[in-house]
Parts: sequence; structure tokens; C-alpha cells
Amino acid sequence: MKKLEDAPAERNSDATKNQRFEYCQWLMGNIQRFDLIFVDEAGINLWLKRTRDRARRGERAVRVVQGRRDHNLTMTFAVSARAGLIHQDLFQGGMTAERFNSFLNHVSEINQPEMEVCFVFDDARAHMQAQNLELPEGFNIKYLPPYSPFLNICENAFSIWKQALKTRLAEVREQTFDQPFDERMATLSLQFKRLLW
Repeated sequence: MKKLEDAPAERNSDATKNQRFEYCQWLMGNIQRFDLIFVDEAGINLWLKRTRDRARRGERAVRVVQGRRDHNLTMTFAVSARAGLIHQDLFQGGMTAERFNSFLNHVSEINQPEMEVCFVFDDARAHMQAQNLELPEGFNIKYLPPYSPFLNICENAFSIWKQALKTRLAEVREQTFDQPFDERMATLSLQFKRLLW
């Protein structure tokens, strides 16, 4: 017997598969034309922790924890298919349309492309207003097909980053919690950048 998981009926419907096929055709036709910049965000908490550990045979692996949890944070990545990670942002709370548009504007300001740029991201609610955003000339937007996170290279970057983050937070969590909020965010940003670079 295996754990039963629910999967949305639309995830692998014919319509979704057709949208993926059309996206792949667009990608192959434009991969030389555009500098593709993939954008995505991931929620984290300072109480992020390892989920597996060693224990003696016949004994449970137990970790004693305090009841408190810190605020949820959001890390946003902009990853270029040509240049790698080009920008990241950390803030408290979830992603909103205003924050997402501000992030895209900032990336378009710091990135001086030698060719046309195309931002690629999913159709999350906070991303949908980006189509009305006035980006500088040479910047375009392309939405990923629904239920297709595997087509966004940011997912791989987040996976590697979170793995390193769990180890790092185990070393600095207690002293980080004792800092005032502004100091804590500055410390975290510095630590996160060290993990990224």
C-alpha cells in the first residue's frame, strides 16, 4: 500500500499537454533570439529544518523543539539561461502583484542585455498583472503552461539553495532570533547571498 495523493485532473489533460507542446515549440524557435530570464519565488521560514536523521535501530529519530515560529519569508530569484542567477530579493510575507512588478522593474534596470530579454514565469495570481507592466524596450514576457513547474529552471535553483539553507540555519538560528527585525533581515540577506554566490 502507498500513500494516496490527489492530482488535479487538469494537470495532465490534453489541453495542458498541448499548451506545453506549444510552449516548447516557442522556446525552440526563440532560444537564440532572447536572453531568457526565469523568475519565481519560494516561501521559507527560519524554522526550516531537516526532515531526516539517524537513530539507533528500534529507536525513533526525535528532535526537541520550541513552540515558537518566526514569520514566513519569500525569496525571489531571477535566473538567466545565459548568465545564471542575476538577482534575488528577500522580504517578509507573501508575493503580491506590486512586489512582483517591482522585482521585474528592478531586474530590467540592473540588466543591460546585448539582445532582447524575455521574462518567463508561471501564471500565479501575483504574476498575472505583469502583462500590463510597461517594461523598457527590448523586454518581453512569456507565461509558462499551467501545472508545469519543471519547465522553470528556478525550481532547481530553489532546491539546491534550500538544501544548503537547512544546514546553515541549524548553525545560526538561535543568535539570529535574538536580533531586532531589521538587523535579522540584513543578516539573513547576507547569509543567503553567501549561499548563492
